[in-house]
Amino acid sequence: MRKGRCAALTVCALAVCAVGAAVLAGGGRRPYKDLDASHIRAAAVRLTPPDKTVQIAEPKELVEYLSDVVIYDEDNSYTEYDGQGVTFTLTMDDGTRTSIMAYNPFLVIDGVGYRTKYGPCQALNSYANRLLNRKDAVTVLEEPPGLSVVSGDICFDAWLGDYCWERPEADGIYETTIACAAHPLEGDRDLLLRNKFETTEQTAALMFTHAPDRIVEAVCWSDELWGDVDAAGESVELNGYEMKLRPGGYIYDVKAEWDAVNGCGGMAHYTVYVDYTPENAWE
Repeated sequence: MRKGRCAALTVCALAVCAVGAAVLAGGGRRPYKDLDASHIRAAAVRLTPPDKTVQIAEPKELVEYLSDVVIYDEDNSYTEYDGQGVTFTLTMDDGTRTSIMAYNPFLVIDGVGYRTKYGPCQALNSYANRLLNRKDAVTVLEEPPGLSVVSGDICFDAWLGDYCWERPEADGIYETTIACAAHPLEGDRDLLLRNKFETTEQTAALMFTHAPDRIVEAVCWSDELWGDVDAAGESVELNGYEMKLRPGGYIYDVKAEWDAVNGCGGMAHYTVYVDYTPENAWE
């Protein structure tokens, strides 16, 4: 009786182990286990935040990390999560391009999310941040940098207007993007009013996510001119990255330029609506 019970327990244990092994073997896969670094023509990684792209000169180390990645079931709920995503873009010898975002506990391949094994995904994230922090990191400006305007203890984002931007493709061809936005005095007035910022400080600092080589000019219009796209803008006094505000509600347009570095650069306009009231105006 005792022998029979032991035999039965042994059979059950073996069965559980067999099922567990089958689940482990079939539950995950390594999509890049056969990836060959010699077949990668170009590679880059974009870290968000801080919204910066870094070129990867030698993809061998990246391939080693990718070969360890394990993905499980498809899961696109990654859009509901907050955190840093690092997106690797690989251009292969045949011209095809693939995008791989490490966003623990997800790996997103060409827009499709999968649950992933934590360790290898975290290793990809750490690798991307090490690349960004290297002294010799080659940062790529794929698009015009963002602009925040700071006045006193208030910080607000300017919105991007017209721009012309050049960036290189993996095949050596340069791509130029020309975007034409609405004139600062036209468009959705309700949207403009919702994005009006008030300050009692006379100056505002211009804080770009990547400093331009020059601020070409800054002009403004009184908000009383809304809709009059033929109205001439008034010159705004600039002192480096600081501009002097005019009392009342004004719409400001800042034009900046970036010289081409690593094939990326161009010109961009930024718009911000500020209502400046001097502190002594209420006395």
